[in-house]
Amino acid sequence: MKTQSTNSQRPTVLITGAALRLGKAMAEAFFARDCNLMLHYRQSGEAAESLAHHFNQIRAGSCHLVQANLSRPYASKTIIESTINHFGRLDHVVNNASIFYPTPFESMSENELLSIIQTNALAPISLIKQALSYLKQSNGSVVNLIDIYAQSGLKNHTAYVAAKSALEAATFQLAYELAPEVRINGVSPGAILWPDNETTSDQEKARQQILENTALKRLGEPEDIAATVIYLTLDASYTTGSVIKVDGGRRWYL
Repeated sequence: MKTQSTNSQRPTVLITGAALRLGKAMAEAFFARDCNLMLHYRQSGEAAESLAHHFNQIRAGSCHLVQANLSRPYASKTIIESTINHFGRLDHVVNNASIFYPTPFESMSENELLSIIQTNALAPISLIKQALSYLKQSNGSVVNLIDIYAQSGLKNHTAYVAAKSALEAATFQLAYELAPEVRINGVSPGAILWPDNETTSDQEKARQQILENTALKRLGEPEDIAATVIYLTLDASYTTGSVIKVDGGRRWYL
């Protein structure tokens, strides 16, 4: 039985990995543009609940949560079914969820390879497939979060680079295949947020080197990514098959 939001006439946006960091910034940006939000999270339940409560206090029924582990093959079906059961529509999908850690090729385990490929490449493609009929109804769009390293490579991150490269290729292919009903675009961030862990002196030196090898000589902000995603979903109605690099000019140094 459907439990649609009282404001179901608003466009509905699904964001994966939406509780923290870039996902949270995107959720805030879409909310400010009067969208309903289906926010996916894996482990950050407390942060997700807090964010949803904040939105729903301002605009009742505007935000709903779904928990799923995207490394599981059937997670995409669960997420899309939950979205439609609650809001009755789906207009835009933002594939933001990702896992990132080193996988040196010679020591990389089969489980590491499969988990990273499933979460970073197969799950986004599966979500698009599960959502396709609803996106066609609304002439909707998808934005895939890729990475500037998808083209250049990143030492000791074989599985991650392979997955993001596959997602970028799928972005181009699906833009061609799903037109004209659905637009598919991508965003490739550069240095926006450092990983959430303690920084050693060697890591700090490496981070400073990255900033030195970025044209704008500074770290980007989550809002820079959110603004680009908003543009591609809500404003760029004649744009499909594009991947925008939001990297401060880092690409020229890779």
